Amino acid sequence: MRDMMLCGNMLCGMCKDGYGTIGSFAVRMYAAELSAPDDFFEVWYASMPPGRKERADRFRCEPDRKRCIMAYALLHHALCDLAADERYQNAFTVPEGYLPISEDEDRKPFFENIPVCFNISHSGERVAVALSPSEVGCDVEKKRTDAMKIAERFFSEDECAYLRSIPDRDERDEEFTKLWTLKESAVKCCGQGIRHVLSDFSVTGPTGIRHSRIKLPGFDEEYNLREYESDGGYCYSVCSPHDMIEEKIRHIPYSLMHMQGVKK
Repeated sequence: MRDMMLCGNMLCGMCKDGYGTIGSFAVRMYAAELSAPDDFFEVWYASMPPGRKERADRFRCEPDRKRCIMAYALLHHALCDLAADERYQNAFTVPEGYLPISEDEDRKPFFENIPVCFNISHSGERVAVALSPSEVGCDVEKKRTDAMKIAERFFSEDECAYLRSIPDRDERDEEFTKLWTLKESAVKCCGQGIRHVLSDFSVTGPTGIRHSRIKLPGFDEEYNLREYESDGGYCYSVCSPHDMIEEKIRHIPYSLMHMQGVKK
């Protein structure tokens, strides 16, 4: 695994002082909807560290601001959920107050003194968080309606050939969105983001059979991909070099995101 200081993952969290001994827990994917009352967002906004508040305040659109706040609430819930698992209770604790998130010199967030990586994604009315013992990337996307136009710019020839073979437009748009989430989760995991050309690699063959493991140009590691069942018009995927990934998303209602130990 690459050293944390060299990790390019924009939202990867790992103990900066060492990788700890949490063991090989399976990568977890959590998801939540924005359908929460205003007081939920008010309380969680008050609980966030100053940097996260500043980020939320930069959004002029209220749904964007709510997605930022919900992402923090879901991340807090996910980390507490992992810490409460009896298999890992001696590995780390979640401190009271703010989550211990810092940024390296490239402004990439990570957990201080907690040997857990994380990644966040949001789209429309959905927010997703992935936790992993190693680098991880996740993505959630609302179903797109301009599939081929975008695919021809950003997808590989195998992926475009597969999409062209689908006669039904709605089905083609949904398959495009699924492929997009897989590719986004991969580039977020390896840390290249928009610097990595999406057409440089394929997550499916020309017949639509998904690749469960891929290698990206310029990287020695193999990355594992998992695509989840669509939910209400949203598609989810996760990517990690770690070879254990949970089969189902943990959908969390806002009512379960309790405030114990959170600074108000």
